[in-house]
Amino acid sequence: MNRNELIRALIAERIRSDTYDLNGGHLPERYTLGESNGRWYVYYSERGEESGKKFFNNEHDACDHFYNLIKKDPLARK
Repeated sequence: MNRNELIRALIAERIRSDTYDLNGGHLPERYTLGESNGRWYVYYSERGEESGKKFFNNEHDACDHFYNLIKKDPLARK
């Protein structure tokens, strides 16, 4: 899955857009996906902390991990 496919999957799963950031920022209380220098990362941003941060060598693995992580959170759904 790439970022565009991830967006479509999040919409289909009715995941609230205010629970995630796909631009690698540090918005509060959000699942975050980002890329830097060819490495992808996923974490939960909470009070400036990056909880559970994991790195990936490709977009596919990072997007899959992000999707599986956020869909387990019942508070992320509409």
